[in-house]
Amino acid sequence: MLIHNPPVEITGNLLMLGTDEYPLYLFKDGDEAILFEGSVGVVGRLAAEQMAESGVALESIKQLVVPHAHPDHVMAVPLFKELCPGITVVASEAAAGVLAAEKAISFFCKIDGALTDFLLKNGEVGEKHRIDPPADMVIPVDRTIGEGDTLTAGDSTFNVLATPGHSHCSLSFHEENKGILIVSDAASYYMPEGDYWWPNYFTSYPAYVDSITRVAALNAEVLCLGHHGVVKGTASVKAYFGDALAATEAYHQRIVDEIKAGVSVRALAEQLGKEVYQKTQLLPLDFFQKNCGLVIKQSLKHEGITGEEQV
Repeated sequence: MLIHNPPVEITGNLLMLGTDEYPLYLFKDGDEAILFEGSVGVVGRLAAEQMAESGVALESIKQLVVPHAHPDHVMAVPLFKELCPGITVVASEAAAGVLAAEKAISFFCKIDGALTDFLLKNGEVGEKHRIDPPADMVIPVDRTIGEGDTLTAGDSTFNVLATPGHSHCSLSFHEENKGILIVSDAASYYMPEGDYWWPNYFTSYPAYVDSITRVAALNAEVLCLGHHGVVKGTASVKAYFGDALAATEAYHQRIVDEIKAGVSVRALAEQLGKEVYQKTQLLPLDFFQKNCGLVIKQSLKHEGITGEEQV
Protein backbone atom coordinates (compact mmCIF):
# COMPACT_ATOMS: atom_id res chain seq x y z
CA MET A 1 0.00 0.00 0.00
CA LEU A 2 1.35 3.41 -1.00
CA ILE A 3 0.47 6.28 1.33
CA HIS A 4 0.70 9.84 0.03
CA ASN A 5 -0.97 13.28 0.26
CA PRO A 6 0.72 14.62 3.40
CA PRO A 7 0.23 15.55 6.11
CA VAL A 8 -0.76 12.06 7.16
CA GLU A 9 -0.07 9.83 10.16
CA ILE A 10 1.75 6.69 9.07
CA THR A 11 1.98 5.07 12.51
CA GLY A 12 1.43 6.32 16.04
CA ASN A 13 5.04 7.54 16.06
CA LEU A 14 5.50 8.62 12.45
CA LEU A 15 4.04 11.55 10.55
CA MET A 16 4.61 12.36 6.87
CA LEU A 17 4.75 16.08 6.11
CA GLY A 18 5.48 18.32 3.15
CA THR A 19 4.21 17.44 -0.33
CA ASP A 20 3.94 14.24 -2.34
CA GLU A 21 7.04 15.12 -4.35
CA TYR A 22 9.01 16.31 -1.32
CA PRO A 23 7.98 14.53 1.89
CA LEU A 24 9.58 14.95 5.31
CA TYR A 25 9.21 12.43 8.12
CA LEU A 26 8.67 13.33 11.75
CA PHE A 27 9.28 10.50 14.21
CA LYS A 28 8.30 11.13 17.83
CA ASP A 29 8.73 9.05 20.96
CA GLY A 30 7.76 10.66 24.23
CA ASP A 31 8.92 14.27 24.37
CA GLU A 32 11.59 13.89 21.67
CA ALA A 33 11.25 14.00 17.90
CA ILE A 34 13.55 13.51 14.92
CA LEU A 35 12.87 15.15 11.56
CA PHE A 36 14.21 13.20 8.59
CA GLU A 37 14.84 15.06 5.29
CA GLY A 38 15.86 18.67 4.70
CA SER A 39 13.62 19.14 1.66
CA VAL A 40 13.16 22.12 -0.64
CA GLY A 41 13.25 25.49 1.13
CA VAL A 42 9.64 26.44 0.37
CA VAL A 43 8.38 23.05 1.55
CA GLY A 44 10.05 23.55 4.92
CA ARG A 45 7.74 26.40 5.87
CA LEU A 46 4.73 24.38 4.67
CA ALA A 47 5.86 21.44 6.84
CA ALA A 48 6.23 23.76 9.84
CA GLU A 49 2.61 24.86 9.35
CA GLN A 50 1.52 21.24 9.10
CA MET A 51 3.29 20.46 12.37
CA ALA A 52 1.48 23.31 14.12
CA GLU A 53 -1.85 22.07 12.76
CA SER A 54 -1.03 18.56 14.00
CA GLY A 55 -0.11 19.79 17.47
CA VAL A 56 3.63 19.14 17.11
CA ALA A 57 5.74 21.51 19.21
CA LEU A 58 8.79 22.66 17.25
CA GLU A 59 10.90 22.57 20.41
CA SER A 60 10.31 18.81 20.61
CA ILE A 61 12.39 18.29 17.45
CA LYS A 62 15.86 17.57 18.76
CA GLN A 63 17.51 16.35 15.54
CA LEU A 64 17.16 17.10 11.84
CA VAL A 65 18.68 14.35 9.70
CA VAL A 66 19.96 15.03 6.19
CA PRO A 67 19.99 11.69 4.30
CA HIS A 68 22.24 13.00 1.50
CA ALA A 69 23.50 16.33 0.24
CA HIS A 70 21.38 17.04 -2.84
CA PRO A 71 19.55 20.38 -3.14
CA ASP A 72 16.03 18.96 -2.84
CA HIS A 73 16.95 17.35 0.49
CA VAL A 74 18.76 20.16 2.33
CA MET A 75 17.47 23.65 1.55
CA ALA A 76 14.93 23.87 4.40
CA VAL A 77 17.59 23.02 6.97
CA PRO A 78 18.44 26.68 7.80
CA LEU A 79 14.74 27.38 8.39
CA PHE A 80 14.36 24.54 10.88
CA LYS A 81 17.61 25.57 12.56
CA GLU A 82 15.93 28.92 13.12
CA LEU A 83 12.51 27.59 14.14
CA CYS A 84 13.55 24.74 16.44
CA PRO A 85 15.55 25.85 19.50
CA GLY A 86 18.60 23.70 20.14
CA ILE A 87 18.07 21.39 17.15
CA THR A 88 21.06 19.31 16.05
CA VAL A 89 21.64 18.98 12.29
CA VAL A 90 22.94 15.51 11.47
CA ALA A 91 24.50 14.19 8.23
CA SER A 92 27.30 11.99 6.96
CA GLU A 93 30.81 13.39 6.96
CA ALA A 94 30.80 13.49 3.16
CA ALA A 95 27.49 15.37 3.14
CA ALA A 96 28.79 17.82 5.72
CA GLY A 97 31.71 18.59 3.44
CA VAL A 98 29.37 19.40 0.55
CA LEU A 99 27.15 21.57 2.72
CA ALA A 100 30.17 23.55 3.91
CA ALA A 101 31.16 24.47 0.34
CA GLU A 102 29.90 27.88 -0.77
CA LYS A 103 30.10 26.92 -4.44
CA ALA A 104 27.84 23.89 -3.85
CA ILE A 105 25.26 25.85 -1.85
CA SER A 106 25.24 28.64 -4.44
CA PHE A 107 24.34 26.02 -7.08
CA PHE A 108 21.81 24.42 -4.73
CA CYS A 109 20.09 27.80 -4.35
CA LYS A 110 19.57 27.99 -8.12
CA ILE A 111 17.98 24.54 -8.16
CA ASP A 112 15.90 25.42 -5.11
CA GLY A 113 14.66 28.57 -6.82
CA ALA A 114 13.56 26.61 -9.88
CA LEU A 115 11.77 24.02 -7.73
CA THR A 116 10.11 26.77 -5.74
CA ASP A 117 8.79 28.35 -8.93
CA PHE A 118 7.40 24.98 -10.06
CA LEU A 119 5.68 24.30 -6.74
CA LEU A 120 4.20 27.80 -6.69
CA LYS A 121 2.94 27.44 -10.25
CA ASN A 122 1.49 24.04 -9.38
CA GLY A 123 -0.36 25.50 -6.39
CA GLU A 124 1.30 23.20 -3.85
CA VAL A 125 2.74 26.10 -1.86
CA GLY A 126 2.14 29.86 -1.66
CA GLU A 127 4.33 32.94 -1.70
CA LYS A 128 4.11 33.02 2.10
CA HIS A 129 6.13 29.80 2.17
CA ARG A 130 9.11 31.20 0.27
CA ILE A 131 12.30 31.54 2.32
CA ASP A 132 15.55 33.43 1.79
CA PRO A 133 18.72 31.57 0.79
CA PRO A 134 21.42 31.03 3.45
CA ALA A 135 23.13 34.35 4.09
CA ASP A 136 26.66 32.90 4.12
CA MET A 137 26.05 30.19 1.49
CA VAL A 138 26.79 27.29 3.84
CA ILE A 139 24.56 24.85 5.74
CA PRO A 140 26.42 23.86 8.93
CA VAL A 141 26.18 20.29 10.22
CA ASP A 142 26.40 19.83 14.00
CA ARG A 143 27.01 16.08 14.13
CA THR A 144 28.43 13.70 11.55
CA ILE A 145 27.32 10.07 11.51
CA GLY A 146 28.00 6.95 9.50
CA GLU A 147 27.65 3.19 9.32
CA GLY A 148 27.08 1.67 12.75
CA ASP A 149 26.00 4.86 14.50
CA THR A 150 22.56 5.33 16.05
CA LEU A 151 19.95 8.06 16.44
CA THR A 152 17.62 8.02 19.43
CA ALA A 153 14.31 9.60 20.35
CA GLY A 154 12.80 8.56 23.65
CA ASP A 155 13.09 4.77 23.86
CA SER A 156 13.46 4.33 20.09
CA THR A 157 16.72 3.78 18.23
CA PHE A 158 17.46 4.12 14.52
CA ASN A 159 20.48 2.27 13.18
CA VAL A 160 22.45 4.25 10.62
CA LEU A 161 23.26 2.45 7.36
CA ALA A 162 25.61 3.62 4.63
CA THR A 163 23.67 3.15 1.38
CA PRO A 164 25.75 4.72 -1.41
CA GLY A 165 25.11 4.61 -5.15
CA HIS A 166 22.68 7.46 -5.60
CA SER A 167 25.34 9.61 -3.97
CA HIS A 168 28.55 8.95 -2.07
CA CYS A 169 26.99 10.43 1.07
CA SER A 170 23.66 8.57 1.17
CA LEU A 171 22.49 7.18 4.50
CA SER A 172 19.42 5.14 5.47
CA PHE A 173 17.87 4.66 8.90
CA HIS A 174 16.23 1.58 10.43
CA GLU A 175 14.14 1.36 13.60
CA GLU A 176 14.03 -2.39 13.94
CA ASN A 177 11.53 -2.66 16.78
CA LYS A 178 8.94 -0.58 14.93
CA GLY A 179 9.80 -1.88 11.47
CA ILE A 180 10.44 1.61 10.08
CA LEU A 181 13.00 2.10 7.30
CA ILE A 182 13.86 5.53 5.88
CA VAL A 183 15.88 5.31 2.64
CA SER A 184 15.43 8.68 0.90
CA ASP A 185 16.72 8.14 -2.68
CA ALA A 186 18.81 5.03 -2.02
CA ALA A 187 16.24 2.71 -3.63
CA SER A 188 15.25 4.37 -6.91
CA TYR A 189 13.01 7.26 -7.90
CA TYR A 190 9.51 5.91 -8.41
CA MET A 191 6.59 7.83 -9.88
CA PRO A 192 3.34 6.04 -9.00
CA GLU A 193 1.44 7.93 -11.66
CA GLY A 194 2.30 5.94 -14.76
CA ASP A 195 4.20 3.32 -12.74
CA TYR A 196 7.50 4.82 -13.92
CA TRP A 197 10.96 4.12 -12.48
CA TRP A 198 14.04 6.28 -12.87
CA PRO A 199 17.01 4.45 -11.36
CA ASN A 200 19.34 7.32 -10.51
CA TYR A 201 22.66 5.73 -9.55
CA PHE A 202 24.70 8.88 -10.03
CA THR A 203 27.88 7.68 -8.30
CA SER A 204 27.96 3.87 -8.63
CA TYR A 205 25.78 1.23 -10.26
CA PRO A 206 27.03 -1.77 -8.23
CA ALA A 207 26.88 0.18 -4.95
CA TYR A 208 23.31 1.21 -5.78
CA VAL A 209 22.28 -2.40 -6.41
CA ASP A 210 24.04 -3.52 -3.23
CA SER A 211 22.27 -0.82 -1.22
CA ILE A 212 18.84 -1.86 -2.49
CA THR A 213 19.62 -5.51 -1.79
CA ARG A 214 20.84 -4.69 1.69
CA VAL A 215 17.85 -2.63 2.84
CA ALA A 216 15.44 -5.10 1.23
CA ALA A 217 16.79 -7.82 3.52
CA LEU A 218 15.69 -5.86 6.61
CA ASN A 219 12.04 -6.89 6.03
CA ALA A 220 10.68 -3.51 7.08
CA GLU A 221 6.98 -2.89 7.56
CA VAL A 222 7.11 0.82 6.73
CA LEU A 223 9.31 2.20 3.94
CA CYS A 224 9.76 5.98 3.78
CA LEU A 225 10.87 7.16 0.35
CA GLY A 226 12.57 10.39 -0.62
CA HIS A 227 9.76 11.18 -3.04
CA HIS A 228 6.12 10.23 -3.57
CA GLY A 229 5.23 8.72 -0.24
CA VAL A 230 5.44 5.72 2.03
CA VAL A 231 5.06 2.02 1.29
CA LYS A 232 3.30 0.25 4.15
CA GLY A 233 2.96 -3.47 4.80
CA THR A 234 5.75 -6.05 4.78
CA ALA A 235 4.55 -7.66 1.54
CA SER A 236 4.21 -4.29 -0.19
CA VAL A 237 7.68 -3.20 0.94
CA LYS A 238 9.16 -6.46 -0.30
CA ALA A 239 7.41 -6.03 -3.64
CA TYR A 240 8.66 -2.44 -3.92
CA PHE A 241 12.28 -3.50 -3.46
CA GLY A 242 11.87 -6.36 -5.94
CA ASP A 243 10.46 -3.96 -8.53
CA ALA A 244 13.14 -1.35 -7.79
CA LEU A 245 15.91 -3.87 -8.29
CA ALA A 246 14.37 -5.24 -11.48
CA ALA A 247 13.88 -1.72 -12.88
CA THR A 248 17.47 -0.80 -12.04
CA GLU A 249 18.92 -3.87 -13.70
CA ALA A 250 16.73 -3.38 -16.77
CA TYR A 251 17.74 0.29 -17.06
CA HIS A 252 21.40 -0.64 -16.82
CA GLN A 253 21.03 -3.34 -19.46
CA ARG A 254 19.21 -0.95 -21.78
CA ILE A 255 22.09 1.50 -21.53
CA VAL A 256 24.67 -1.18 -22.24
CA ASP A 257 22.70 -2.57 -25.20
CA GLU A 258 22.12 0.88 -26.71
CA ILE A 259 25.80 1.83 -26.49
CA LYS A 260 26.92 -1.52 -27.94
CA ALA A 261 24.45 -0.98 -30.78
CA GLY A 262 26.23 2.24 -31.70
CA VAL A 263 24.13 4.91 -29.99
CA SER A 264 26.35 7.72 -28.73
CA VAL A 265 26.52 8.60 -25.05
CA ARG A 266 25.23 12.08 -25.80
CA ALA A 267 22.28 10.87 -27.87
CA LEU A 268 21.31 8.30 -25.25
CA ALA A 269 21.54 10.83 -22.43
CA GLU A 270 19.32 13.19 -24.38
CA GLN A 271 16.75 10.45 -24.99
CA LEU A 272 16.69 9.14 -21.42
CA GLY A 273 16.54 12.66 -20.04
CA LYS A 274 13.65 13.50 -22.33
CA GLU A 275 11.74 10.47 -21.06
CA VAL A 276 12.15 11.51 -17.42
CA TYR A 277 11.35 15.14 -18.21
CA GLN A 278 8.08 14.12 -19.87
CA LYS A 279 7.08 12.37 -16.64
CA THR A 280 8.04 15.18 -14.29
CA GLN A 281 8.79 18.70 -15.43
CA LEU A 282 10.11 19.90 -12.09
CA LEU A 283 13.30 21.21 -13.70
CA PRO A 284 14.46 22.06 -17.24
CA LEU A 285 15.05 19.31 -19.79
CA ASP A 286 18.83 19.72 -19.76
CA PHE A 287 18.92 19.03 -16.01
CA PHE A 288 17.54 15.53 -16.55
CA GLN A 289 19.71 14.94 -19.60
CA LYS A 290 22.86 15.81 -17.68
CA ASN A 291 21.85 13.57 -14.81
CA CYS A 292 21.04 10.71 -17.16
CA GLY A 293 24.53 11.25 -18.53
CA LEU A 294 25.86 10.51 -15.04
CA VAL A 295 23.82 7.31 -14.87
CA ILE A 296 25.12 6.20 -18.29
CA LYS A 297 28.67 6.89 -17.14
CA GLN A 298 28.23 4.60 -14.13
CA SER A 299 26.74 1.79 -16.22
CA LEU A 300 29.58 1.97 -18.71
CA LYS A 301 32.16 2.13 -15.95
CA HIS A 302 30.73 -1.04 -14.42
CA GLU A 303 30.92 -2.84 -17.77
CA GLY A 304 34.37 -1.48 -18.62
CA ILE A 305 33.04 0.30 -21.71
CA THR A 306 34.46 3.63 -22.82
CA GLY A 307 31.92 5.95 -24.42
CA GLU A 308 33.16 7.79 -27.49
CA GLU A 309 31.37 10.99 -26.57
CA GLN A 310 31.20 12.81 -23.30
CA VAL A 311 27.97 14.42 -22.15
